[in-house]
Amino acid sequence: MRDRLTSDFGVYALSGIFSLVVFVVALVVLSATLPGGLGDRQLVGLVVGYLLFVGVYAVAWVIYTEINAREEA
Repeated sequence: MRDRLTSDFGVYALSGIFSLVVFVVALVVLSATLPGGLGDRQLVGLVVGYLLFVGVYAVAWVIYTEINAREEA
């Protein structure tokens, strides 16, 4: 188990999970502290922005894995 968590995959997975937790906590805090709460437009904008971030993160992960595989071969 420890090997998986300290491998490249584990580090990327844990940082992705951490990113998701921070995003959800931020949404909860924003909806609780904004006077009118989060409107649909703001929520959609934040979610789309986060999904774009996750998409770029996943692409970078794949590229890094491919580069690593080619260097080892």
